[in-house]
Amino acid sequence: MPPEIIDPLIALLALLGLGTFSLIGLRMFLGYKARRLETSSGRGEPGRVDDLVEELRNEVQALRGDLGELHERMDFAERLLTRGQNAESPPGKRDA
Repeated sequence: MPPEIIDPLIALLALLGLGTFSLIGLRMFLGYKARRLETSSGRGEPGRVDDLVEELRNEVQALRGDLGELHERMDFAERLLTRGQNAESPPGKRDA
C-alpha cells in the first residue's frame, strides 16, 4: 500500500482507539460517581435516611433557638439606643 493511504489510516485508527478508550474511561467514572452518590444519599440503607432527617431537625431547632436569642439581643440594643435618643442629654455627658 502506498504511504498516502497508510498514514491517514493509521491516524484514523489512532483517533478511533483514543476515542474508544476515552468513552470507556468516562463510563467507568460516571458509574463510580453514581455508586458513590447512591451510598451517600442513603438509598442503600433505609434507616440512614431517618437518621439524617432527625439530625437535620435537631439542627434546625438549634438554629431557631439561636435566632430567637439573637432577636432578643437586638431588641435590647434597640431599646438602649432609643432611650439614649429620647433623653435630654446623651448618656455619659453631664451639664457643667
